[in-house]
Amino acid sequence: MRILLIIFLSFFAFSDDHDEMYQEGWAEYVYCSVKEGLSDKKAEKMFEKRMVAYAEMAEELEDEVGMVMLWPFYTNEEMRGGDDMFFVTHAPTMKALGEHNMAMWAAQEENKLPESPLECDNASTAFQRVGPSSTDEVTDSFVVDYYPCTYKEGADPMAMRTAQATFAKEHYANGAQGGYRYIYPADGSPRGEGPDFWVSTSSPDLATWGESTDIFWETSYGSEAERERWNHMTCDSNSTWYGWRVHN
Repeated sequence: MRILLIIFLSFFAFSDDHDEMYQEGWAEYVYCSVKEGLSDKKAEKMFEKRMVAYAEMAEELEDEVGMVMLWPFYTNEEMRGGDDMFFVTHAPTMKALGEHNMAMWAAQEENKLPESPLECDNASTAFQRVGPSSTDEVTDSFVVDYYPCTYKEGADPMAMRTAQATFAKEHYANGAQGGYRYIYPADGSPRGEGPDFWVSTSSPDLATWGESTDIFWETSYGSEAERERWNHMTCDSNSTWYGWRVHN
């Protein structure tokens, strides 16, 4: 697997008021693979040149939209979905996402970006609820786990999110670092059977990711709020990804 990396860590302040603990947003996912026939060295050079130019162009827009890139760390072929990596563009609203894309297309008409070493055939969007985090500090890289989840019969989504937020604050008080969000698949998502939503949890780096995992099993696991979450959902095994922030 070729690894070229970039990701974005977005943390938000929270209150004690149920869903007011969450900040809503949207995301666009673009799934890519390195073009056949390119050597690793050639692909890395092309990639670096294009992403530097892309970031400079995006920063000139001065909007609230940010992009990240994620690359597999602990995954299997099924979890990767046949692609090498994916980009995620985060925006506060779908309107903001649309305006950003239109502005980037217009900018690229005036100034062509360097050739990409990637082929990106599939894309999708998702509505997101971003929950409490341990800090509002933004870092250039982080580790993220994705859990595919489904609602149990009779589930109360608001009670689930409240329990998750309560547990998260307990976990942070125990020394864990990071944040989390609920991701609800929208346009371009797979049809038929699939998860109702995804839960993603993030850590600033591999060391804090490992430490937070240890804290969960040694201290945070089994609290009332931690158990309450599972009255409303079931989740399959997670995949783990690494990356860096592209812009914003």
